[in-house]
Amino acid sequence: MLSGWLWWVVPLIVTVALYGLALRRTAGVAAGGVVVALVLTAGTASALGESPRSVTGVTLLAAGLAAVTWALGRARRRGRATRRAVAVFRAAAPDVPGVAAEAERHRIAAELHDTAAHRLTGIAVGAASALRLADPALVAEAARYAAETGRLATRELERLTTSGTGSGIGSGSADLADVDALAATWPEPRLTYVRTAGSAPSEIAAVAYRVVREALTNALRYAPGGAVRVGVDREPGRLVVTVVNDPGEPVVDNADVARGMGGGYGLAGLRTAVAACGGFLSAGPDDRGWAVHAEFPLTSDEGPASTSYEWRGRQASDAALAILAVALSIGTSLLTTDTPESLPGEAALLVPLFFAHALPLGLRRRAPLFSLAAALSVYPVLLGAGLLGWTKQPAGDVFLWCLWVELALLYALGAYGPRARRRWGALATAAVGATGGLALACGPGIVGDRAAAWAVLALGVSVPSAVAWGLGLAVGSRRARRHAAVAWERDLLGRETATVVLAERNRLAAGLRRSALRHARAIVVAADAGRLDTVLAEARAGLAALRESLGELRRQSGDDPPPTIAGIALLAVRHQGTVRYAGARREASPSVEVAAFRVAELMLRGGTRDERVITVACRADGVAVSGPSATSEDRRVRALADAAGGSVSDAGDGMVRVWLPEVLP
Repeated sequence: MLSGWLWWVVPLIVTVALYGLALRRTAGVAAGGVVVALVLTAGTASALGESPRSVTGVTLLAAGLAAVTWALGRARRRGRATRRAVAVFRAAAPDVPGVAAEAERHRIAAELHDTAAHRLTGIAVGAASALRLADPALVAEAARYAAETGRLATRELERLTTSGTGSGIGSGSADLADVDALAATWPEPRLTYVRTAGSAPSEIAAVAYRVVREALTNALRYAPGGAVRVGVDREPGRLVVTVVNDPGEPVVDNADVARGMGGGYGLAGLRTAVAACGGFLSAGPDDRGWAVHAEFPLTSDEGPASTSYEWRGRQASDAALAILAVALSIGTSLLTTDTPESLPGEAALLVPLFFAHALPLGLRRRAPLFSLAAALSVYPVLLGAGLLGWTKQPAGDVFLWCLWVELALLYALGAYGPRARRRWGALATAAVGATGGLALACGPGIVGDRAAAWAVLALGVSVPSAVAWGLGLAVGSRRARRHAAVAWERDLLGRETATVVLAERNRLAAGLRRSALRHARAIVVAADAGRLDTVLAEARAGLAALRESLGELRRQSGDDPPPTIAGIALLAVRHQGTVRYAGARREASPSVEVAAFRVAELMLRGGTRDERVITVACRADGVAVSGPSATSEDRRVRALADAAGGSVSDAGDGMVRVWLPEVLP
């Protein structure tokens, strides 16, 4: 009695332990527990003196039970993570419009800093220097430059205060000829410009233009009169931009008109822009003065998002069902004493058939109709083998024992099949009934009219088959309604966010029209009239107005960034990091968006300031987040990815890549 009691209690305890391990630990740890349990099962059976056939059968059954237990624990773990993520996503939804308005302020601040502020700085420094030297030729040249640059600043401010869209330079329409024009019209004469690169993609050329403009403006602001060398070169697979300036003359009061416009915002914005192109930027003192160096890759290094089987996600759940089917068919055959063993080669026939019947379960979500057809094709082969005397295994017995496989595939057809193919469910139900009825009618226990028996048995098999298909349809419809409700919520939130952002943009534009734009227009009028002192005064006033505007635009709200893919950009600003969105930015499911945000947050928090560069690649089948490997946060990153059914891989150079797959519908 004790022995029989142990045969039931010990497997139950092991099953509960494996379930808890899969629920509370990562997939790898839980899989290791499954392997240990199987080794102990095989060792125990061998120690008890069981035959090799029995040991194999027991181990197979244990493998099937352990695989399903592991899959159930994993599913519960993912389900809990998904529910928590959806709750967090919905709780943060009210903050999305306000945070989006803040992101819009940062965007406008970057545009102001990169366009009008640079132009007004050049005008002010040039006018101050010309007036200080009192050279009529320099005064005339400074007035001409002020008029031309003032018109550009006016157009940029008018565009920014009307459309709120990106400028031509920096919005994907630039080429390296724009850098040539910038160098040719720069007011500082001691400029050496060399370009050996013939061309570059427009988005890279636009950022290269911004790098050169920022570096030249800083040289003009902080080291006027110093020699400046600009190089735009093409090396194998990359574009290299270098700007080096000598220390120059001491800054005098009249030249230091842009005090307060810096603070590192320009270089921080450039790092973000360069990182968005996949490159890196460095800036700092060197032997000759100050150097700005940027490199851009000219070839894409993006590989496919997911290159391996997602054994942590729902694919593994389907694989667990396939393992269970193999275990129940082959394992029980090995343990049953009345299983025929007299025919030579019968095992060589039956084992492949059992595998062929079970393996389609692994594709039940991706290709349910094909999987069902593949599983049903086994029975005609089994019937033919019986008629030819190759096996004594009745096809009807196999069908009854393995009917749950067909029911699971019918359920998958209703729940996961494309809508266009769900109408095939009735035909699939009839096919299962006909195939099962035929297998049962050909059994040795049927006497009399086998055709009539086939019809009756087919009808009987069709009843549970129709129930399984109908249950799948109901679950699929419920899932579709839930997805539609989430889509409606997101659409409503998107419209509300767009309204708030537009209102914020209009408010900021009105302030710029009253201040900076008015001064820019006054600069043009004064420069055309040759009144350089008025030009300098208006440039200073315009810079002061821009300084005040930038102070407001860079103000951070008290709200935390929403846990979304779009919110990662603002999160990077808060952590003084940069984020690169590789490819088109698209929405993902709430669970994936929250997981991507949390992973990026841990990477930004754990890395040093120079390492805080995050790459987010959005694809139809999931989201990849790459960033610095932070040892202190490594376990939390892996736990987040694991709970989402994803994975963590080494990307080299101290970087890790986290893949967060979208669950199958």
